[in-house]
Amino acid sequence: MAKSQVDKTLTGLAGEFLVAGNLCLKGFLASLTLKNYPKVDVFCLNPKNGKQAAIQVKTLRGEKLYYVPEDIDGSNNPFVFVHITKDDHVEFYIVPAKVAADLSKCQREKYLRDHPNVKREQPRMLSLSSIAGFANRWDLLGLE
Repeated sequence: MAKSQVDKTLTGLAGEFLVAGNLCLKGFLASLTLKNYPKVDVFCLNPKNGKQAAIQVKTLRGEKLYYVPEDIDGSNNPFVFVHITKDDHVEFYIVPAKVAADLSKCQREKYLRDHPNVKREQPRMLSLSSIAGFANRWDLLGLE
């Protein structure tokens, strides 16, 4: 069954709150932008050293494929990919923007090779399996 736009919005917002809450539990100050700031969902500050991060959050609930922005190549903001399983277990994958850009480019090229009859303008995507090695890699935010 297709998810409604409300379901998608609520899932995305839940992911942003989960990321912010997790960062606060780790001793950082985290604030949601609530869609008011382009390409940033959570601002984060380490109060001990003044280091900051502007984070993009992408959230899936029970699915396995993330869609990422087309203009990801020029971004320096890290991504936190949130996966909420069917039993509401939460997993976090912290991926630098450059890595997300490279992986999504490769996955799109592979998809186009494997499906020669589809339109060439396919969205950029990342499979959950392709970012598995980034599970709980909060250190990649550069806040320490």
